[in-house]
Amino acid sequence: MYKIINYRNSLTHIEITNENDFSVTLSNYGASIYKVDTIDKYGNLETVTLSPRMVSYFKNPMYYGLTIGRVAGRVKNSMFKIDNKEYKIWPANDRGNLLHSGSYTIAYRTFDFDVESKNNLVDVSFSIHLKDMEDGFPGDLELRVQYRIDLDEKSILVNYYAISTKDTLLNITNHSYFNLSGNLKTTIEKHTLLINKECLADLDNNLIIRGITKVPKEFDFRKEMPIDKYLRSDLVLSKGSGGYDDIYTGKDPLYIELKDPSNGRMLIVESDYKDVVIFTNNFASETLFPNMDSDKPFNGIAIEPCRYTKILSDNGLLWHANALYKHYIKYTFKVSGE
Repeated sequence: MYKIINYRNSLTHIEITNENDFSVTLSNYGASIYKVDTIDKYGNLETVTLSPRMVSYFKNPMYYGLTIGRVAGRVKNSMFKIDNKEYKIWPANDRGNLLHSGSYTIAYRTFDFDVESKNNLVDVSFSIHLKDMEDGFPGDLELRVQYRIDLDEKSILVNYYAISTKDTLLNITNHSYFNLSGNLKTTIEKHTLLINKECLADLDNNLIIRGITKVPKEFDFRKEMPIDKYLRSDLVLSKGSGGYDDIYTGKDPLYIELKDPSNGRMLIVESDYKDVVIFTNNFASETLFPNMDSDKPFNGIAIEPCRYTKILSDNGLLWHANALYKHYIKYTFKVSGE
């Protein structure tokens, strides 16, 4: 049902499989989802995540599969205040702003872990302790990222639990990219997408939130729509992102469907987070993937549930000392007709 593979540099993979139609590989590096394999309607078992070769895995700038924190998203000018005290995270890593907590992000840390298995459920719990200010943020932080792999349901449930000794900022998510074509045979441009969100963050040219607007038609996935229908429209390209790199929000818990009509694969993403970042991997990177000599645009879609629009409130992404941070994300893989 599962096996543990130890590599050099303290890297460990936990491979979980039902030996039939579903396989998940987790890693203690970044408490990450390294790889997911699922079948299509023709019975082909193939990889549906962007899972780089090991040479491209460590400190990859695209955060493939990694847990992001303490703060996912962008912090303007790499600076924030708590109780009128100013904190500056250095170095800024995104046009003067802080992206995904910068150089000290937990994405590039090695986590402790334990594994429990019962029937067709496998629980993998990753944990890490951050000391006050070691990553630029206040408070000793205890973080647990708990994965439950259901081999019958073909699902991955991720629970985040965190507690800090001081008021701090928290916004934790997973940064997996998906491509349901299998083994990156095609891009995600012909995939269809459904998002139950009626609002969109208004972003400036540095992708910093200025406010919230009603979702315009070019961004409106409340009815299932091919990703490429407006992908190259003037409005989508107007921010210089090269495609979708946007934050959706609304009043209801998150529900997303991603489908590849050509092979029947379907991914359902659910979360108690109200926000989600959608990024269509708009530019080729130097990342190397199995069976590919180079990356290319629109190779995958990152779906990042989060509480990012809270940054607009008076308290921003503030999380109070000794309060339990608890959120979940669930990924369920299906084939049409199931």
